[in-house]
Amino acid sequence: MGASVSASPLRDALAMIETGAQSPAAGEPDHVVGGSGEISRFQIMPEVWRAYTKSKNHTNPEVAWTVTRRILADRVGTFEKSTGRPPEPVEVYLLWNKPGHFEGVGYRLEKVSRTYRARAQRFHNLYQTLGGGPVTKPSLVEEPGVVSSR
Repeated sequence: MGASVSASPLRDALAMIETGAQSPAAGEPDHVVGGSGEISRFQIMPEVWRAYTKSKNHTNPEVAWTVTRRILADRVGTFEKSTGRPPEPVEVYLLWNKPGHFEGVGYRLEKVSRTYRARAQRFHNLYQTLGGGPVTKPSLVEEPGVVSSR
C-alpha cells in the first residue's frame, strides 16, 4: 500500500540541499548514495537508518521522510534540552548534517567550522524562501498530513 506525504518547507529544503530533489515525488534523487554511503534523498547514514526503522525501502520518499522526521525529532529534542530553546533553521541543518560536530562545540554556531556554517546558511536561506517556520520536536512528531508506509 502506498502513502502520501504533504510537502513541507523542511522536507523540500533538506531534499534539495542533500540530493537536488526538486519534487516530493519519487525519482532519481531517491537513489543517490553519498560518498560515505549515505542513502535516500535525505542522505542518511545506513547505520542511522537501521536504528530508526526496519524498512529497507530508503528509495521511497515517504518512508525516507518518516525516518528523517524521527531522527530530527530526537536531535532537536536533545538540542532543546541542552540549550533551553528550539533551534534556528541554520542550527536544524547542523543537527541534520553535522550533529556530532555541532554538539561537540556546545551548539555554539560561532565555533562551527566555516565550511559547515556556510552550507547551513544556504539551507537556512532555502528553507526561508520555501516559507519555513519554527522547527521543534513536537512539530516534527505531530506534523499534520503525514502518513507513513513501511
